[in-house]
Amino acid sequence: MLMKEFEFSAINSQDIELDKPVPWPVYDEFGKLLMAKGSIIRTERQREILLRVGLYAREEPEEEKEDDWLKPVSFNRPINPFAEFDDLCLRLSELFLYIEKKETPPEGAVYKRTMGIVTYLQGLVAHNMDAMIGAVHLMDNFPYHVLHPIQMGILCEVIASRLKIKQEKRLSMLAAALTSNISMNGYQVKLHQQRKPLTEQQREVIEKHPDVSAAILASSGIGDNDWLQLVRSHHERPSGEGYPRRLSAKTLPIEAKIIALADVYCAMVTPRPYREAVSHKETLRELFVQRGLSVDEKLTSLFVHELGLYPPGVYVKLQNGELAVVVGRTESPKEPLVASVRKPDGNVFLNPRRRNTEQDEFSIRSTCSVSDKVSVNPAMLWGIQALRVEKKRLNR
Repeated sequence: MLMKEFEFSAINSQDIELDKPVPWPVYDEFGKLLMAKGSIIRTERQREILLRVGLYAREEPEEEKEDDWLKPVSFNRPINPFAEFDDLCLRLSELFLYIEKKETPPEGAVYKRTMGIVTYLQGLVAHNMDAMIGAVHLMDNFPYHVLHPIQMGILCEVIASRLKIKQEKRLSMLAAALTSNISMNGYQVKLHQQRKPLTEQQREVIEKHPDVSAAILASSGIGDNDWLQLVRSHHERPSGEGYPRRLSAKTLPIEAKIIALADVYCAMVTPRPYREAVSHKETLRELFVQRGLSVDEKLTSLFVHELGLYPPGVYVKLQNGELAVVVGRTESPKEPLVASVRKPDGNVFLNPRRRNTEQDEFSIRSTCSVSDKVSVNPAMLWGIQALRVEKKRLNR
């Protein structure tokens, strides 16, 4: 049997007493066990022998292994995924501020903070994937530069889970998804409010931001080459018309293609100051048009299949005239689980009603426009009883 790492020391007379257990295992000079930890010294003769020939072994504390804290968080308590989604956004916002304010952060601090967010996000997706996909479509309490990376991270994890990508690669991919636009954080607000075409200077800033973001992360102590490389390549496209290096599909790792796909999808379904969110139906149509060009063709097919025709969080109209929100996927892409929020006469249900879309009366007639949506607490749609934690709303 292999021995653990021990620090051997000579036994002093005050270390062991009669009729009391020894606090550590005792060995001779050849490593033979003389007395196990906890054994009782019964005689003075036994004590004298141990003092003369014995060495006690104090077990060295094991260093914390990265694998021990880089696994997805597991939950053994009821949670509200939508409150946790808000908390993820707050933690990411705090991480951005930390990197911005710390010229030279302590070694490993940015890496560990980021991985804390990543593994928590992974745990939430594993705990309730439908609710987290729903949060991507329903939650909008934070500025775009904070909301968008969390949305991307969730969808990247959904795809990575489906593809069974190894955890080491997945961690780097999710970290890159969360931080790839860090150099644009202050610039994005201005760009999103701009109505005029981009200037040449603005285009130059945009095309350089993957490299600038990677440089900021490297200067903050990030040494994960996969993470940094994915940040540099997150705007490269299969057609070779991306930026900043115009890389072709063959040179891009699968993780970069996943980030690019999640980026395009989330950008379209999220409202901006200058436009409403693009409907899910229109987004899917655009993805199919762009497959092989802006997004990877095979990944697009897998992505659409995984989310379904009606992903969680999408508003739909039922045949009986009710307005409902999709809350779960089923084996049939045309018959998801839904919760009705508005009656055919326009009045709102006090409590959402679960409907079986397999029944003709409650089958889906169409998806809805933005004007049809109603304000509703997502936790109620999923029947989550846990109290929603109120989070401070950040200024847009």
